[in-house]
Amino acid sequence: MADITTATKLANMQIPEWWANYTAQRSVEQDQFFQSGVISAVPNLASQLNGGGFLVNMPYFKPLADVDPQIPNDDNDIQLNTIETGVSQARLYGMDQGWSATDLAAELAGDDPLTAMGNSVSDYWRHINEKILLNTLDGVYSSTSMKNKNQFDATADGQTDNTFSLSNFNNARFMLGDRYQDLAVVAVHSDILKQLQNANIVDPKTGNVIMVNGNQLPTQIQAPNPGDSIKGVRIVVDDSLPVKSGVYTSYLFSTGAFGWSEMPVSNAVATGRDELRFHGVDYLVNRRRFILAPAGMSWNESAFQADAMKSNGNKPVAFPSMADMANGKYWTRVADEKLIPFVKFTTTDEAIKKAADPVKPN
Repeated sequence: MADITTATKLANMQIPEWWANYTAQRSVEQDQFFQSGVISAVPNLASQLNGGGFLVNMPYFKPLADVDPQIPNDDNDIQLNTIETGVSQARLYGMDQGWSATDLAAELAGDDPLTAMGNSVSDYWRHINEKILLNTLDGVYSSTSMKNKNQFDATADGQTDNTFSLSNFNNARFMLGDRYQDLAVVAVHSDILKQLQNANIVDPKTGNVIMVNGNQLPTQIQAPNPGDSIKGVRIVVDDSLPVKSGVYTSYLFSTGAFGWSEMPVSNAVATGRDELRFHGVDYLVNRRRFILAPAGMSWNESAFQADAMKSNGNKPVAFPSMADMANGKYWTRVADEKLIPFVKFTTTDEAIKKAADPVKPN
């Protein structure tokens, strides 16, 4: 154990401005949702709030109307159609956290206390980033506008196969119809990955002969490890994914399904000492302001404030909580469901059965 009596004192540290940016950036770089491209950095989102406010307007072009082309003749002019636009809103989130010196003393006893402390704090924020994403997905899918949209529940009444089988995986993928190939990443719990590996198949085309360049391909594909893929969809494993009463929630994502933007913060990091509290405590405080925007969804600020003010003395609330992010009342779908770049996929972790060999003709 490190000698905490020789540890760097937080109250005596001169922490440079770049340190807060370093911890925020590292928490992103180590997050597999960022690494896989599910979340993409969109720096200009937060920069729109430099003048103040909590909401960012994100205009977008709607798909062109599917109308028949005009047949040319000498008597009529070409009639112009409109290109319609829409606006979704993203919400600025604010979060602060503090630690006492005793929590970090062992970390700070090394030769490079800034890096040691940064690694510890960024690991904390990385976990929080994942919780924010999953809470946002809870809110999106509990929204009235997303009812029965972009989700496939293999555990629903009438389903005879409740597992993460290839058939059910395809059912989930094709919730986007002909845009199914947009889905590039599937996030699963490790229990689900274990079932895939135990089944040892992800493509049950047993008995079919597939020829490529004159070579027969195996008809059973080895179940993947994290980073491998099913039907070209990369696998990400995260045990933060919801599990309830034996039901597992997985998600399929397109690249850039969520936009992330970190906003510079005054006094993003501060250290100090309170001589009275507990007879003397050194502390570190870290503040962050950021945006996480799910594509095709809009934050409903009026509904959020109407509820929040009831418990805040009829005064506006600065930032939503984790529970607010997960509240479907505060999310509205503004894009066509095929343009919502994620799908919710619910299964059990029961053993996946191999498909039966097809009956060969006599």
